[in-house]
Amino acid sequence: MPLPAAPIGTPPAPGSGPGVTLPGGAVLSPDQVINTADLFAHLVQSDFLSCGQQAQRDPALDAVAARVLRGFPLKNELGQARYPAKRWASFTLAKLGKARPVADALANQCGHRIGFSRYGVSVQDGRAALVYVQPAQIEASDPHEWMVRFMNITNEARRQGQRCGDQLFGTTGPLVWDQTLASSAQMHVNDMIRLNFRGHVNPETGSEPPQRAQQSGFTGTLVGENAAYNVLTPEEALQTLIDSPGHCRTLMNPDWTSFGAAMGNGTPSTTFTTYWVQDFGR
Repeated sequence: MPLPAAPIGTPPAPGSGPGVTLPGGAVLSPDQVINTADLFAHLVQSDFLSCGQQAQRDPALDAVAARVLRGFPLKNELGQARYPAKRWASFTLAKLGKARPVADALANQCGHRIGFSRYGVSVQDGRAALVYVQPAQIEASDPHEWMVRFMNITNEARRQGQRCGDQLFGTTGPLVWDQTLASSAQMHVNDMIRLNFRGHVNPETGSEPPQRAQQSGFTGTLVGENAAYNVLTPEEALQTLIDSPGHCRTLMNPDWTSFGAAMGNGTPSTTFTTYWVQDFGR
């Protein structure tokens, strides 16, 4: 749900006063002209920290901020970007200037920062926009039931046949639940969140899907894996995978007979807000 709109920033006054301390301890000269999105983002990050909030810049929200700065409604743009947001707000500056007054224009907005962990910025023609979001998270009262549903709709997609990029797959057989593959998938979800990475190779251990499945007790000879991010339901996760030709081909592989899956919510410091993994085996 949206918050009341944050006040539009007052045009900055001439630069004066002390420098602006950035995350990491660097100090930006008060007379530094803020004329790029990266410089503006440094000030935004510093402001979040001054409010006791840990927030991360998100390129998807940068694109949303660019549209907001052009006058498009924030709610509509989040929907167009398929961004999972629970709450959202924006802040605009009609005229940028030097670092100290821009920082001052951002200040005293802590009430509008509480609970937000993702933001995006845009700078165009001397103006700036900040959008910030509390991401929606997975809310499953029965996670195992959701994962079984994930398997069932995956089986329905396999039954229907799919076009995966330039490759056409006909109907293929159903998968059965395998708890060892589910444990392997959960291990990978937990590691992606803990180590803040994406993909199929654990950067800490070097493990790949077959090694994780074996470690979890799977005794089959073939293992494959899909991962999806920033989606909230099994149906959204499946659609994301079908829309990606490589993931779609993995999902439609007729060699698979077994299935396990897991999901998890990210943290304010992770790249993604939600994580989903499918493991396949034979």
